[in-house]
Amino acid sequence: METKSSFWKGRSAIHWLALLGLLLLFVVLRWNNFNAPLIRDEGEYAYAAQLLIHGVMPYDHAFIQKPPMVVYCYALASLLVPDVFWAPRLLAYLSVALAGLLLGYMARLEFGKGFALPAMALATPMFLLPGLEQFPANTEMFLLLPLLGTFAVYVQARHHGQKTKYWLAAGFLGITTLCFKYTALPLIAFVFAIWLVESWRQTRDARPFWKHMLAAVLGGILAAFLELGIFLIHDGGTRLWECTVLFNRQYLLSRTFNPANLWMWVSLFWSNWPVLFFVPWAIFLRPGPRIWFWLGAFACAALATSASGYGQYYIPLMPFWALLSAVGICHLAAWLARWPAMAGRRIGSLLALLVILLVLRPDVPWLTRTPERFAELKMAGYPFIGSQTVARRVAESSGPGDFVYVAGSEPQILVYAHRFSPTRFITSYAMMIPSAVAGKYQREAMADLMNNPPKLIVFPTAENSWLRQPTSPPDFQDFLDQFLRRDYRLVGGFLPDRPNAWTEPLSTNDLADADLLLFQRKPSP
Repeated sequence: METKSSFWKGRSAIHWLALLGLLLLFVVLRWNNFNAPLIRDEGEYAYAAQLLIHGVMPYDHAFIQKPPMVVYCYALASLLVPDVFWAPRLLAYLSVALAGLLLGYMARLEFGKGFALPAMALATPMFLLPGLEQFPANTEMFLLLPLLGTFAVYVQARHHGQKTKYWLAAGFLGITTLCFKYTALPLIAFVFAIWLVESWRQTRDARPFWKHMLAAVLGGILAAFLELGIFLIHDGGTRLWECTVLFNRQYLLSRTFNPANLWMWVSLFWSNWPVLFFVPWAIFLRPGPRIWFWLGAFACAALATSASGYGQYYIPLMPFWALLSAVGICHLAAWLARWPAMAGRRIGSLLALLVILLVLRPDVPWLTRTPERFAELKMAGYPFIGSQTVARRVAESSGPGDFVYVAGSEPQILVYAHRFSPTRFITSYAMMIPSAVAGKYQREAMADLMNNPPKLIVFPTAENSWLRQPTSPPDFQDFLDQFLRRDYRLVGGFLPDRPNAWTEPLSTNDLADADLLLFQRKPSP
């Protein structure tokens, strides 16, 4: 049995060259998008991190739907590399790279030589999804590392003996994964359920069984205390529970999650990666005893997507899909190698390279674009590119102590400008998604604006910033229209199709072409 230290021993020059090629692939996939403008999800997390760094509780002053680990990651990146808005992406990419190494390590331990590199090479472009859809530092990018860490500890224990420290580490990593996103629960529950059953069957002894289970529980409690303790001490976790559990129950009932969205993404994967729908079936040419486990993990990852319409929900599916595909490639190569005309082990390398090239093919047009053109095309229809320009004008027109309200869902403007919102509703989603609490949240936001009138209001005109639906309560929009007409004057706006995008003042004809409008509070009489 291969030991951990021997994993890197005896690597030939071709292996190190392949690893270098994998690193180059990683760079090529990200060279023109690492510093693209922030999208609104990133703005949301970065704003919460901005609050945290200033000693303000995020869930009290920012309605964040995700558990706090992603906020910690953004705060860490901001502290390590201050005033660089794309620093969290570098941390996310590091997390993905380490997760890829864990995937390769598990492939080597579970299936043997020749499986690690294909798994890692396939997973690298798959993490970004077709069209480099997931270049932002989304929650799922960070989640991959503790998720695959949990699986890696289980695989390590299977091959090197059951030890208490493994269970303790897995419990810690499992809860950390859930503190990134609760939807990972099916995967975490699956790996622990299988591990417990296997542990019992190996010994039939209750004492080590309960000892290991207790170690996992203690590891989970330690992670929960370190990652949630500040919120539990602050208010018993009330705001955290409201934002990440109670509201998400309502959110799951929205049209964002339904079988039609799942079918949409399956169709997209099929149109871009048809080869990955066939290659994994080759695992049954030589079905090993562990295939069922990884098929089960893949099924749980599919369940964890929640049939979402958003691409990032499908990132946790990718490592398991990549692993099954790598196993299929190696089994197919072994089957073909039985034929005299085939060149033995070389056929495996050629097959792996062919599949990787086919997976990369849809992304080639995106890889060859300049960073400016990439951002322009990828963000068409969204006010993300203009956010930096507007934020500079916001910073010039206000002081650090002035409130700035960004209507709609563009909190990245607050991050660029280093300003704070008078209301915790930094995105409109909680107020606009039809639910039992939408009206209540609209009334709260209206009261916040009346009690703490912001010096500036940024108004996005794009409908996708508001997420209004036919059954969304209209009260807040009516209030905001009256609020702006009565107490604010229009300063200028961002017109994306003009050579000088920022226009001040705006003519009546310019209003229809503006993505973002800036209003300033009128002087008190």
